[in-house]
Amino acid sequence: MRKNEVGGFVLRLVLGGIFLLHGIVKFKDGISETISMFDGYGIPYAEIAGFGVAGIEVIGGFFLIIGFSVRFISFLLIAVMAGAIIFVKFEQGFLNGFEFNVALIAMAMYLLFSGSNLMSLDQLFAEKNKNPKGKIQFRN
Repeated sequence: MRKNEVGGFVLRLVLGGIFLLHGIVKFKDGISETISMFDGYGIPYAEIAGFGVAGIEVIGGFFLIIGFSVRFISFLLIAVMAGAIIFVKFEQGFLNGFEFNVALIAMAMYLLFSGSNLMSLDQLFAEKNKNPKGKIQFRN
C-alpha cells in the first residue's frame, strides 16, 4: 500500500462527509428554502438547480464515502462548486468569500485525477492488472 492511497482515502472521506452534510441540510431546512435562495442569487432554473445541487451533494457525498464512481462524482462536485463561486461567492472576493469552495475544488480535482481505490466499491469493480510490468500481451 502506498502513502498516497491512504491520503486519497482520507481526502475522499472528508470531502464526502462535507458534501453529504451540506446536502442533508438543504433538504432538512426545506428544499423550498434552498430554491428561494437560489432564485434570489439569480441562478437560472432555480427549482431544478436546487434539487440538482442538493441531490448531487447527498448522493455524491455518500458515494465518495463508500468509494463508488469517485472520479465521476468528483467531476460533478467540481461543477457544483464552480457554480457556487460564479453565482454566489465571486463578488465577495477570495477571503471570506470563495476560498472554501476553491479548497473543495482542489480536493475533488485530486480525486478526479488520481482516484481513490483504498477501501472502495470501485476497487471491487476494477479489472485487476494482470500485467504489472507493462508488457504488451497478445491474445489469441
